[in-house]
Amino acid sequence: MTSSSSVPVSALPTSSVDVTAAPEPPPVPQPQPTTYECGDLDLYQSGTALYSDGTTGYEAECDTYVAPAPPELRYCDYGGTAVLTDGSYVVNDPRCAATAPVPDAGYPYNESEDRNGDGVVNGYERCGVLCGEEPTSGDIQTQYGCEQGYITGPQCE
Repeated sequence: MTSSSSVPVSALPTSSVDVTAAPEPPPVPQPQPTTYECGDLDLYQSGTALYSDGTTGYEAECDTYVAPAPPELRYCDYGGTAVLTDGSYVVNDPRCAATAPVPDAGYPYNESEDRNGDGVVNGYERCGVLCGEEPTSGDIQTQYGCEQGYITGPQCE
């Protein structure tokens, strides 16, 4: 035998709950401001910023690059070659076109000592003590070597 019972079901809610109001979402935390510091110039290019979030980028405040001054003429060497202050050189520089040396250029110009004909008497071209002139750097080094004993022979007499 089966029994059945009927229970009346109501279509209306029995409690007074307001279904239209949704629960409030939790507050979204504000992101921390991204800060930066300038990268070490030994490791990074000028202008590189290291941000607190781990990224890198450019910041004008970090751009401390200053272009070097252009090199200037230091002296003229070997007929027309200009040696510049940064160590580089320019061949056939018009500033060094004069074949006659500047009066205060160091050694006095003696055409007989100008072995390569460039208009300049370099130290290695000079005769020195053997010709009754001021000693060359080689003369001085030889004299020192003789005095110290590591150079011997007729050149020490």
